Amino acid sequence: MSVRFPVLPLVVLVGLMGLVAWPATSHANEKVRTNANAKVYNRPGEQGKVVAKVKEGQAMTVVAKEGRWLKVRVSGRTGYIPRSKVDMPEGDDEIVRNTRRRAFVDGRGTKRGFGGEAGPDDRIGADATGDNAPSGDEGDGDEGDGGDDDDKGNKGGKKPPKVKKPPKGGGDDGEDEDPVASKGGKGSDEDEAEPTDDSEPEDNRVKASVRSKTVAFSEPSKDSDEAFKAKPDDVLFVESTKGKWTEVSVEDGDIGWILTSKLEMQDGGDGEGGGSRGGRMIDVRARLGFTLVSQTLTSGGGTTKWPDKYTVGSSSVAIALGGALLYPYKARYLVGGELTYDIAKAVPGVAFDPDGNAGPMPSSTTGFTIHNVNVRGVFGYDLKKKSGAVLFGRLGYHYEAFRVDNVTDLTKNSARLPQENISGPMLGVALAIPMLTNKLGLRINFDTILIGGSLTQTKNLEDGANPAVKKIVIGAGMTYRWKPGIDLSGGYDLNYASLSFGAPVANSMRMHTGTSVARTDLNHTISIGIAKAF
Repeated sequence: MSVRFPVLPLVVLVGLMGLVAWPATSHANEKVRTNANAKVYNRPGEQGKVVAKVKEGQAMTVVAKEGRWLKVRVSGRTGYIPRSKVDMPEGDDEIVRNTRRRAFVDGRGTKRGFGGEAGPDDRIGADATGDNAPSGDEGDGDEGDGGDDDDKGNKGGKKPPKVKKPPKGGGDDGEDEDPVASKGGKGSDEDEAEPTDDSEPEDNRVKASVRSKTVAFSEPSKDSDEAFKAKPDDVLFVESTKGKWTEVSVEDGDIGWILTSKLEMQDGGDGEGGGSRGGRMIDVRARLGFTLVSQTLTSGGGTTKWPDKYTVGSSSVAIALGGALLYPYKARYLVGGELTYDIAKAVPGVAFDPDGNAGPMPSSTTGFTIHNVNVRGVFGYDLKKKSGAVLFGRLGYHYEAFRVDNVTDLTKNSARLPQENISGPMLGVALAIPMLTNKLGLRINFDTILIGGSLTQTKNLEDGANPAVKKIVIGAGMTYRWKPGIDLSGGYDLNYASLSFGAPVANSMRMHTGTSVARTDLNHTISIGIAKAF
């Protein structure tokens, strides 16, 4: 014989039980603001661990509603805050319980029926200890409060005694305490004091920012809805990653997905910061300035004047262009490349008088242009500092062309300056500090050609038969965050080259008379411009 239960009532009963048991969730992106300084806990109850401290007026996003607690997302953290600490929107139909809630106590009644003889399984607070029961009532406390903080369930009609207020400092700014039941359902008859540790929660959040206004999507796809727009001055808290997307939230709890390549990491997650970006980095820069060019030539055993000993120089207008591409590699490394091109045009040029001011030969001015090209591979190590400091190693190829106007017309090129090509492998290091202050960044670099450099000159205008070159470049620059995604930049570069030519070439029109020729070049470049990041 089998017993059949009606299906429809059973389904309805199960559904009602589910509605009662399931925590109330908030409307999507519902916002609330704190009405006082408050703490956010990792679980409902002031005995939970403090995960964040928020000030009065802080906006946050409600994730769920659980009794007198709200589960919220704020400043990159998710936790629980008492409802009494926030201003709820009008029409919120959740009932806020203000009673002191306490855990089960062994030896007390745990059942109370609807008529008062037995009770619900979740007896907590004063109900569990009988604090609200009249004197002499050691039972289940039925006549103390009726189980719902009002006089309706008080069969005897007696007014329950007032519950003593907690001592100052025992709760969160006077907020009622809500200890969570201990293992096994045991509790305590004494009020549990809130932890007195008032230190700031450990900040291990990974933060990021964007260089320009960027859309955050509700899903990791550009086809999904817009969640919010991130601005350059927003602090973005990294929640998770998925493929080429990163999920971030803002201070008030809005959350969405942004392409990792558009993010710049502000913190390394270990409290020390970090300046590496979360994805591919591209930046281009352009600067305008001037270069002071000088050449000093000497010839061992030669005369004391031109062509065996002289110094010539000129000012020039300079344009410096460059771009870099970097990718993060593992936790603390960056790899990529850099391309720079500098051009300096002499204004007016090298002034030269072969026989001096007193001689009959006229002076002339020789114009020139200097082209500088650098192609480098870079490998960076993130120092994990709040300044975002990154140390780079650089290895590349350097090419420099010194072009003389009318080089073969010796009436115009009276100094008989040859055209030159200098090239070779360049090895160097650089230190980038993008956040020296909130607005300023710093860059320092040191590059050299010590071995493998080559030097060629115009045929029949050679200074020697065995040319060789060594070169050192020292640079420093500052950036100023001017507009979102655009920096003002200024730089100074010192180019020093030591050139040796060996013995003079017999048929060269340079006409050196000594046994060996050497030259020192010294160029100073100062420039200002803009840099744009993508």
